[in-house]
Amino acid sequence: MGLPLIDEHHQELRTMAREVASICASEEFLSLKAELEDLYRLSGTDEPAKLAFQDALYAMMSQRSDKSPLGS
Repeated sequence: MGLPLIDEHHQELRTMAREVASICASEEFLSLKAELEDLYRLSGTDEPAKLAFQDALYAMMSQRSDKSPLGS
């Protein structure tokens, strides 16, 4: 019995999931998310928790991609 065949797309998704999990567990992400949520709540934004999570995740992913060689 050989190893299961895992296609390239599956590997990319697993890599992305690891990256997102790493970001979401970081103190930097949690702090940024909390700060954004407070600001969004004060400004009356709809769904401040969801928007703060989305924006904090985007910012952290963008920051990490800027640091990697060739943006990948």
